[in-house]
Amino acid sequence: MRLAGVLFILPFFLQLLGFGRTPLGGGLCGELFLAQNPSLAFQTPGFWYGLLFMGLLALQLGYGLSLLLLPLLEVPIGPAWRRLGRYLVGVMVGLFLLTRTTGLPAPGPGGWVLERAPVDPLSLLLVGLSLAGSLLLRENGGHGAAS
Repeated sequence: MRLAGVLFILPFFLQLLGFGRTPLGGGLCGELFLAQNPSLAFQTPGFWYGLLFMGLLALQLGYGLSLLLLPLLEVPIGPAWRRLGRYLVGVMVGLFLLTRTTGLPAPGPGGWVLERAPVDPLSLLLVGLSLAGSLLLRENGGHGAAS
């Protein structure tokens, strides 16, 4: 469980590389702080996608911290709690695929638009780490071990 917790926490902090404009790309939330116009009505769909994924990464961070801290408090992590983590990753992966293939409806300067977000190595790494954490939850789920 500890490794799953670390894999859930890591994407939040690795996203900071995307804000620094590294060669890995912007990640899931890269366009969030690149906004040129302060008016929310004129933001690009990438801004809204970044906002959505930043919220999901924050939820994932909280979930990962709970996986690390609950065993220290001797609180058992039940199957429903592990299922919640898998659902969280499922939502993230589903939205990742939607934003990278067809796009989601997002407000734009001329109304609602469907725009695809770019795929970069950092975003693939972040989603891959989340998937790995989810698989560890599933693998550990049948053993009942809290470690």
